[in-house]
Amino acid sequence: MASIYSGTVDSATNQVKDAELAHVESGNVRTDKYQNALADLTRQQFEDYKNRFLPVQEELFGLATSDKLLNEQMQRNEKNIDNAFAQSQVAESQRLGRYGLSPEETAQGSANKGLLKGLTTASINNETRESVDDLQNKILTGQGGAPKSLADIGGK
Repeated sequence: MASIYSGTVDSATNQVKDAELAHVESGNVRTDKYQNALADLTRQQFEDYKNRFLPVQEELFGLATSDKLLNEQMQRNEKNIDNAFAQSQVAESQRLGRYGLSPEETAQGSANKGLLKGLTTASINNETRESVDDLQNKILTGQGGAPKSLADIGGK
């Protein structure tokens, strides 16, 4: 019974040619035996994986296990909320200005505005935490779409 590893030099040469198509250095592949060629190809593929794919994978895992994305988004949330409330105040002033009125800032109105801003901030930050947590779980479990989601939530 012939071994599955016993092969001819021709089959090893064909595999070397296939390796060239896969950007593997064929000069370092021994072609005397099939086993040697396969071992060399496997080593080169693993080196290629370590050099090209492993750094990207480590970066994704780093983002999945750190709070970097969350902290960046929380800072953007604060700026966005402040801008939205400032725009709302300008719009209200313009609306009342059409009738010759000016917005009256009362203690109750100021308190209501502060409460509304606090509730808005809490709600947005909670949704952000949930989204980042879902994204990190997707990265760790290898579910599809994580790199695209990462690009979207990173704001880049």
